[in-house]
Amino acid sequence: MDNIQQQVPQQITKADNFRSVYSNNVQMTASPWDVVFVFGENQEVKNSILMTEVHTRIVMSPQHAKNFAQVLAGQISQYEKMFGVISIPSPPTTEKADSKPS
Repeated sequence: MDNIQQQVPQQITKADNFRSVYSNNVQMTASPWDVVFVFGENQEVKNSILMTEVHTRIVMSPQHAKNFAQVLAGQISQYEKMFGVISIPSPPTTEKADSKPS
C-alpha cells in the first residue's frame, strides 16, 4: 500500500460552506513548502486581453500535489477509455496567415 488513504478507511462530510464552482482557467505557483492553485473563469476578450475572474485558491503540500497529479492522470486515463481521447486545441497564433518568415 503506497499511501495512507489506501491504509485508512475514510469518511467524507461536506462542510457548511461547501460550494461547487466551475473553472476553465487555473494558475499555479510553487515553492519548496507548497503548491498554490488559483482557479477562475475566463470571461471575455477586451482589447486583445483575456479577462479572467479568479474565485478559488487551493494550497497543497508538494507531496499532496504530486499525489493529486497522479490521481488526476489516472482519472483522465479512465475517462478516455470510456469516452475517447480528449483533444486539446492548439493555441491561436498571432502571426498573420499570409506572412512569410524572413
